[in-house]
Amino acid sequence: MRMWQNRKAGTPNRARVVAARPGLATRSEVEAAVGRAQVIRRGRSARPQARTTSPHEVGTLLGYARGRECWASVEDSRIDVGPPRSGKGLHQIIGSIIDAPGAVVTTSTRPDNLAATLELRRAIGPVAVFDPQGLGRVEGIRWSPVRGCENPTTAIVRASGLAAGAGFAKGNVSDAAFWHGQTEMALRGLLHAAALDDSGIGQLYRWGLEPASAIEAVGILNRSNDAAEGWGDTLDGIVRMDGRTRDAIWAGVRSALSALADPAVRRSFDPPAGEGFDPASFIRERGTIYLLGTGVGASATSAFIAALLEDITESARQLAAHNPGGRLEPPLGLVLDEIANLCAVPSLPSLMADGGGTGISTHVVIQSLAQARERWGEQAAAAMWDAATLRLILGGSAQPRDLQDLAAVCGERDEEIRNWSRDPNGGRTTS
Repeated sequence: MRMWQNRKAGTPNRARVVAARPGLATRSEVEAAVGRAQVIRRGRSARPQARTTSPHEVGTLLGYARGRECWASVEDSRIDVGPPRSGKGLHQIIGSIIDAPGAVVTTSTRPDNLAATLELRRAIGPVAVFDPQGLGRVEGIRWSPVRGCENPTTAIVRASGLAAGAGFAKGNVSDAAFWHGQTEMALRGLLHAAALDDSGIGQLYRWGLEPASAIEAVGILNRSNDAAEGWGDTLDGIVRMDGRTRDAIWAGVRSALSALADPAVRRSFDPPAGEGFDPASFIRERGTIYLLGTGVGASATSAFIAALLEDITESARQLAAHNPGGRLEPPLGLVLDEIANLCAVPSLPSLMADGGGTGISTHVVIQSLAQARERWGEQAAAAMWDAATLRLILGGSAQPRDLQDLAAVCGERDEEIRNWSRDPNGGRTTS
């Protein structure tokens, strides 16, 4: 009986046979959960100012089930899991980029998504490419990590993104939380000092090479009337720590800023006055920015990719706070393909949890749950998975733990199977 089922499922009617098995969603259940009418209803609260009856203004078409359309809402936090060549880009990512009604930030380790969507997104708003490695052969934007860091809050957010590139967040270092926190404090002091002194990215790089060079930043913080209270003393305390502790912290600082050793990359982060990338204007104009980096090459630039993402999302939150209902209109779309190969964005778990309510639509694409655990750590990866309101699992996974977890979520059902056999006398028995 089981063999017949498998042979039957291998015919052209496979989809219909599989769908007919007990335990899978019926046509009416598909429509009620992710159908066209449902996404339009959700859109009335997600985009109350849009006043549209088109599902394309409030969602993205995922595909079809039981002959019915399946839609993701712009307020969904979404995780797609699929190994390489499972169709993530062609069938999901490109559609998410094209369909987004507002500004889009998308990451990738290859320029394929850029090539497929560039002209279509250009018809909606300005297009920019952040490509320190030159993968896309398109002139990229220039963004200053120091921009706005005269504001202590901005310096804290920026340092959080840069510190993620030091690698402590993975949890594979003893007392990782302590070293990460100390690295972040040192970076925020350097950023704050660079902004107050109107220094360029080259000065920030020199300060980050060794603690002795950072004494100049301490002096700027202590002399400036606009410096955050106590920040000069904090940085001075780190610089004057005992040798081993100080050197370990500064190893994290150097790692976070290591991309600046390449003069070409350093130029990407040192725009002329008044010409740097402005996240708030980008969001208002419904722009699209492609963040590119290879899995290997991004190890150097990952801190800056994370910092730029933090800069954009923080700007989005600030804009949303001044809008009716506290929502960004139209929503900002984060389509984060191969994000685990690029950088560990510190705010990503919280964006998954509450971004939809402020008009930030987050779409994370990873190769496996094991990859997420490796990048963000066990607890943060679990928090992201739990916070996702939509989980799309593509075929081809070979991770036993992941498959067992998915099977547990799907639940179990009892199926009656009848077996027929014949005894030596020719009689037939059924069990």
